[in-house]
Amino acid sequence: MNGGKCIHLSDHEIYWYVLFVQTGSEERLIKRLKESLNCEDFIPFVPKKTCVFRRQGKKSLFQKTCFPGYVFIESSKQVLEFTKHVYPITKKLEEAYRFLSYGDYCDIAMHEEERIALSKIFGNDYCIDISFGFQEGDSIRIETGSLTGYESKIIKINKGRREAIIALRMFGNIIPVSVGFEIIEKMTARHFCSKSLPRGFAKEY
Repeated sequence: MNGGKCIHLSDHEIYWYVLFVQTGSEERLIKRLKESLNCEDFIPFVPKKTCVFRRQGKKSLFQKTCFPGYVFIESSKQVLEFTKHVYPITKKLEEAYRFLSYGDYCDIAMHEEERIALSKIFGNDYCIDISFGFQEGDSIRIETGSLTGYESKIIKINKGRREAIIALRMFGNIIPVSVGFEIIEKMTARHFCSKSLPRGFAKEY
């Protein structure tokens, strides 16, 4: 066990496993797993998304769980070694149900192409950040945020709720996920950079 801060593993030999759990228990299970596993080889996390809402005339940002009912574990261990270390722990957790698979109970490691695609959108902090872009007819152009370069994954825009619905693939299934998205004016968009927020926004977590 390692009581210190968990860090990302090297891109070499990374595997993602996804545990189906009772919705609402994600953070408690993350804590239990971190207490029981070596953080050098196992990094439990819950992907988050940054959302937008108005309060007293001010736009604010807050984080929500991206996939309620699921806990991810990043590991350097292949399936046999992973199950040897993790199964004895998860079997003792009443709120943990089973690991997702591709149909075969032994095929529980997320395929590399899916893992890489998700990790690019999640970023280093496992969070889909608010994106900003403009709309020209039926076309969407992302100027900044996690969806930059991923316009093709957007299947719907809800301007009123400041959300975009995107299609993510996980364990062979297409999952629609709502993420924070703000339509901006084309001229204004040129002034944004990847780390800046529009005037009037305040981060709240």
